Amino acid sequence: MAFFDYNETISVLEAIGENVFIVDAELDIVWINQYATQLITKLNRYLPVDSKEDMIGKNIAMFHAEEEADPKKVLSEGPFPYKKQINLFNRYTANIVINPLYKNDKINGYVLTWKDVTSYEKKLTDIRDAMNESTILTIVNKKGKIVYVNEKFTELSKYSKDELIGQDYWVLNADYSDNFYNELFKCITDGEVWKGEVKQLDKEGAEFWVHSTVVPFKEEEQPYLYVAIQQDITARKRAEELLNKSEKLSVLGELAAGVAHEIRNPLTTIKGFTQLLPTKDMYKQIMLDEIEHINMIVNEFMMLAKPHAVSYVPVNINEIIHYVIHFLEAEAHLKGINFQFLHGNESVYINGDDNQLKQVFLNVFKNAIEAMPDGGNIFINIRNEEDKVRISIRDEGVGLTSDEVKKLGEPFYSLNKQGTGLGLMMTFKIIENHEGYYDVSSSKNKGTTFYITLPIYLSECQRDL
Repeated sequence: MAFFDYNETISVLEAIGENVFIVDAELDIVWINQYATQLITKLNRYLPVDSKEDMIGKNIAMFHAEEEADPKKVLSEGPFPYKKQINLFNRYTANIVINPLYKNDKINGYVLTWKDVTSYEKKLTDIRDAMNESTILTIVNKKGKIVYVNEKFTELSKYSKDELIGQDYWVLNADYSDNFYNELFKCITDGEVWKGEVKQLDKEGAEFWVHSTVVPFKEEEQPYLYVAIQQDITARKRAEELLNKSEKLSVLGELAAGVAHEIRNPLTTIKGFTQLLPTKDMYKQIMLDEIEHINMIVNEFMMLAKPHAVSYVPVNINEIIHYVIHFLEAEAHLKGINFQFLHGNESVYINGDDNQLKQVFLNVFKNAIEAMPDGGNIFINIRNEEDKVRISIRDEGVGLTSDEVKKLGEPFYSLNKQGTGLGLMMTFKIIENHEGYYDVSSSKNKGTTFYITLPIYLSECQRDL
């Protein structure tokens, strides 16, 4: 069969806007169209030809990598039209369609149509790379076991791929009710797409949030694979929590202002009449002291509504801690708790308010006592760090989870059933007002360490040095 005798067929093939090759039964090229000539120009540095004429007589196999199957063997098996995608020299990607040419009912050659999808494949690669950079991708088999995760997932979860492959898909999820899992599982096994926001825990126990879309892939109407596409929404969730906290603080501030105002008016009257009492015994003084204590608490409440100016003076942090320990010693002794205060002989001064700082240590020490229902030790240590003093308070109590640590100081959040969460919230606020900062380290059943860092007071002479 002489292919070039079919002028009408060849004119049609020449007009096709794709690369067309005609080969004989041995896959030797006998004709190519003009578009295929352009392909030669693109790939001439990789091919032993540089013109259309040079292509004639060459075997089409020169386009195939050595590791690929023998094209002649593949074509002899069919079926037709035969379709395949090939990548040439990492430069050119084509979808190939091969149809046989017959003479006397025998295959006498083939027409190969190559559609250039290089730019399309590059776009797909770019899209895939972009998704891998921004999207968490997990593939799960029908038994619910993880079979694939991308790098983004391992970065967020802090697990390696080897640690995740083969694990149950729910291994990272925080505690949810059985009803939640049953509804999700029913949705995807019915072949429907499930969408929702899910809280998960990384390898270290820290929580993160993802918006998850679970897509079932079906075969004969039955799901056989599930693809979970997720976005990290942890930052948004935390912003929502902060906004919620801010709204609570605003409501609490208004409430505190109203309560403080209502208490302060009758308190002023009580204090005035108490001072007018003719007696001068100790009971009168105790009453006046307690009235002053109530007034101080009212002032603390007013801080929630509107911060007020406080006159800071140099105060000895060692003396403040000793005072609070002495104040709580009787209660601690009854509960089998001992204070271990480790500090040097040198006094450490900070610029602050004596009463407010006493309130800070009172709240922290009382929390430590409540965390040790069976008794134990509270270790207090003071260490100077350049121009700051770092105070650590460590208990031997029940400890906290990472989630509980994050919520400390939130209004109305307390691990004590009778607590309101306002004590620690005020504690953190006072520390911040003193230009200090705090952090908490804790492990469940291993105790909690509360760190307070405050700037050391420097006299004029010291500052000049």
